[in-house]
Amino acid sequence: MSRGHVVVGLLVVAAVAAACGPATTPGAHSVGGAHPSRSNGATPLPARPVHHRIVHHRTTHHGTVRSTTNPSVAGVPAVDVPDHRLTPGVSLPVSTARVCVPGYASSVRDVSDSEKRAVYARYGIPWVPYQHEVDHLISLELGGSNDIHNLWPEPYAGRWGARTKDAVENRLHDLVCAGRLSLASAQRQEAANWVAAYRRYVGAPPSGQGGGSATSSSGGYYASSYSTASTIYCADDPTWRDLSKTYLVHFDTLAQASARFPSYHLHQPC
Repeated sequence: MSRGHVVVGLLVVAAVAAACGPATTPGAHSVGGAHPSRSNGATPLPARPVHHRIVHHRTTHHGTVRSTTNPSVAGVPAVDVPDHRLTPGVSLPVSTARVCVPGYASSVRDVSDSEKRAVYARYGIPWVPYQHEVDHLISLELGGSNDIHNLWPEPYAGRWGARTKDAVENRLHDLVCAGRLSLASAQRQEAANWVAAYRRYVGAPPSGQGGGSATSSSGGYYASSYSTASTIYCADDPTWRDLSKTYLVHFDTLAQASARFPSYHLHQPC
């Protein structure tokens, strides 16, 4: 082959290479992050949007956990309502007929001392006897669970203390068992804002300590069933807290307390 033929061949190869452009490795990125042209001309798919789902409740082996935000309750100390991030409320899968059986609540009560200590620790509150009650947000008598997410250290003292909540628990239970309120509705209201439920179904806020009449104790009345006891105490009377829990009995009204213990007298006006 002559030198002239070789030169012509090289010129032809160079021309073809220039016409085709630079070679590209499939799937590679160019310097600077630009993507190479796709040989099939397909348009890249847009990124899939992220959807945030609000969960209203979830079910665990302990029951249904209700997710709510902390209620804003005018005139009520924050310590008297639970932190719903810690205590959203948990209910058991029980029927209305079951919770209306006498003695149901006491038959399912099962909160150990270790669980109580855990409740106090979660809230950062020291465990001092007779200052708080480890209470169920959804009450046991309304199908509440012993799960820690249904418990919080509720103060005894104050207008909206533990004994005031007892009154709305009893009232809601009565309405449910009378067929005037569904169990699910009672549980929702108690979990979301028990103070609002109290105001709706029981009435005016509890009176402050002292003053008033003997029949206006919104938190009910207390007495001891011990053989030598002889006194009935209003819920706002701090003296009842000195009574032994073994013999402590709670009543919604003074009439109920007097019927059970007709020889007892009222310690002081409510």
